[in-house]
Amino acid sequence: MVSCFNMHSPLLMFPVKEENNICFFSLANKREFELEAHFEKLQEWRFVGSSQGWLLLLNQKADPILLNPFSGINFQLPGKETFPHIHSIQEVIEDVFKVHFKYKKDSIFLDSKTLQKLLIVKAVLSTSRLCNTNCTVIVMYDVLCTSRLAFCRPGSSGWTGFGGEIQSYYDILCNGNTLYTLGAGPSIEVWDLDEFFPRRKMIIQASCPRNLTEAHQIYPSDLYSSKWYLVFSSWEMFLVVRYIGEFVRYDGEVVYEGDTLTDYSSNPLICPYRTVQFHVYKLDFDQKTWLQVESLNGCALFVGGNHSVSVVAKDHPGCKSDAIYFTDDYWERIDEDYSYGGHDIGIFKLGDGSIEPLLNCDQEKTEPPPFWIVPN
Repeated sequence: MVSCFNMHSPLLMFPVKEENNICFFSLANKREFELEAHFEKLQEWRFVGSSQGWLLLLNQKADPILLNPFSGINFQLPGKETFPHIHSIQEVIEDVFKVHFKYKKDSIFLDSKTLQKLLIVKAVLSTSRLCNTNCTVIVMYDVLCTSRLAFCRPGSSGWTGFGGEIQSYYDILCNGNTLYTLGAGPSIEVWDLDEFFPRRKMIIQASCPRNLTEAHQIYPSDLYSSKWYLVFSSWEMFLVVRYIGEFVRYDGEVVYEGDTLTDYSSNPLICPYRTVQFHVYKLDFDQKTWLQVESLNGCALFVGGNHSVSVVAKDHPGCKSDAIYFTDDYWERIDEDYSYGGHDIGIFKLGDGSIEPLLNCDQEKTEPPPFWIVPN
């Protein structure tokens, strides 16, 4: 079954409910296929994201595991109790934990689902070869609504926190043994992963492009939110800014939450959040400035919960050039409504600014949310 698909192209991944399989959607064939994950009760796990052909999962007890779904190989990572912001964790009854965060005076009680959602925001690997002692797993974890960094390596007994001047990290990206971290500004920290402890080599404080500043007025924060991604494409660094309407009507109009209420019904109108626009900027390393671009030079970008990637479209059948393939990673709101969440998936065409659906999941709850994985 797997051999009939292009196993070097990005695949859209989502688990099959009530089965211990993982389902993949192929852009080249416009078809689905399944692989056995060899784990029980997979529907109770949380799929954090993908990097270098591996999935990072949190099992029923919220402990992180790396799985290569194509080979079946898996690695147990250091447990949840070793994260830098956690003082102690104790399971008091089945799937209910007493958690003492270092930033809180008192312990709190969390069920496994809540703990899974709070633990890790994003994960990337420096290499696909996990047996290599130089392989580094870097995660963004949440502390008081800010994202911090931690890492581990094969054989590590725990997660080690690190970070620089950035107060909260928006995205992380590995290119070989170099880690790039994105913060407000936009600013980028460059980290060397060759040494035992990540060493920050530089911070790039590039000037904010006028278009990005003007976008704050076009997409005000009371109607829109934004997501920022770093992507390497042909040795160029791109900043991808995604604008999401908080409440979007069926006709595409972005409205205030109060406008979803009606006089003739006690229930508000269903107006899911939805991506409405992308802007892409290229970093000029010499001039330390971001330049807005209107073309990706025949490439396609894949963003969301995955390690952001770029591919040359003509080398991957079914892939559109100058397009951004996106999945839902609005973690702050993805679980707030029973009617939608995980649904914000599509293809953005940079040339004309249009968005076309990828799957027929309009206003449907898709749980857990799909994301892209590139087999390695």
